[in-house]
Amino acid sequence: MKRLPPLNALRAFHVAAQQGSLTKAGAVLHVTQGAVSRQVKLLEDALGRPLFFRVHQGIKLTETGKILAEGLHATFGGLEQLIEHITQDQRRQRISINIPPTFATRWLAPRLSKFCSIYPFVDLHITTNWVQSLRESESIDCLVVFDTAPWSAGEGEPLMSERHVMVSHPNLWRQDVPPTLGQQTLLHILNGSERLPVWERWIEQHNLAHIDPKPGLTFSTLDQAIHAALSGAGVAIVDEHMIRPELKSGALRLFNELHMDGPHGYWFVDVAKDGEHKAVVRLIRDWLREELASDSH
Repeated sequence: MKRLPPLNALRAFHVAAQQGSLTKAGAVLHVTQGAVSRQVKLLEDALGRPLFFRVHQGIKLTETGKILAEGLHATFGGLEQLIEHITQDQRRQRISINIPPTFATRWLAPRLSKFCSIYPFVDLHITTNWVQSLRESESIDCLVVFDTAPWSAGEGEPLMSERHVMVSHPNLWRQDVPPTLGQQTLLHILNGSERLPVWERWIEQHNLAHIDPKPGLTFSTLDQAIHAALSGAGVAIVDEHMIRPELKSGALRLFNELHMDGPHGYWFVDVAKDGEHKAVVRLIRDWLREELASDSH
């Protein structure tokens, strides 16, 4: 196949032929008259023939220029109609995605309007069911899984790891001094039917052997524990990604600069059954990655 001239050069000539002026073409394309002239010269060099000659206050097409202009008018007109048809296509894709409850309510929900503006043709069906294997995901197109590792090799792409911090309501502080940890109620979180050993790991990592990690209040989701902390019910160790607005507003206060990474994280799993759905699922995955990357800055 013979190599085509650069698209920018073809576009510049097309607009110049329509406007009858290099200066006017530059205004339409938001470039200088000189830039349009250089693009047209590139096209003439590629074709080996002149396409126009200058006349008073404009340009006049050669016979070759007229033939090319007519062809490009049909070509670019057809492209514009095609793009308009695609962007105006009212066919919608319904994608079922299962997400951990706290990720759904605290991280995803505030960003859904942005997603809908970028992908107006996608109708997300969001569930927060306890799904722990591929066998349990028959009616789902994709999942965000909270776990220490993907279910098996090749069945999960990492999105984000947890970064734990210790927080409480600022009312528990006295004269800018945090409350004594041993005198406070510890807030715990379940993962399914088992309590996550977050406090045990925190105590071990930061040498707080005098603290008993067992007593306290236990909640079925991280979101519930965060709400309890916001009400002043106790002290929580939570994923910093899920409380950025509360930390920024001062609704929750960091005890100190200590943190603890992992071991859990969020994984993206594609279980779509056909090519059409898989293509949209890839868009969702890439959007999640971009949002999480910008969230970490």
